[in-house]
Amino acid sequence: MKLGRLVFTVFASGLLTICIIFASAAAVRKKLWSNMCASCHDGKTAPDVESLMLKYQTVDVFAEAVKSKGHRCMNILKNDEALMKKIGREIGLKETKQ
Repeated sequence: MKLGRLVFTVFASGLLTICIIFASAAAVRKKLWSNMCASCHDGKTAPDVESLMLKYQTVDVFAEAVKSKGHRCMNILKNDEALMKKIGREIGLKETKQ
């Protein structure tokens, strides 16, 4: 009977380890837009993704607009151009105008 408990314990701990690994990988894959931006950029409070994509064709234009013309609620991002560009890429903006 002790062997059965040992096998079950090893199996359960292995399964738990796998679940933790997948959960942490899923947390890493969460998108910046959905975590930081989507709640306000819903088309009512602030422009939605489609509007932003039409207005700003490239990542650089998007980042510059946030930096220079962004609403005061965007002040937290204004000094982090790399993050703005990453969000721009995530929503589908192009790197350079073609």
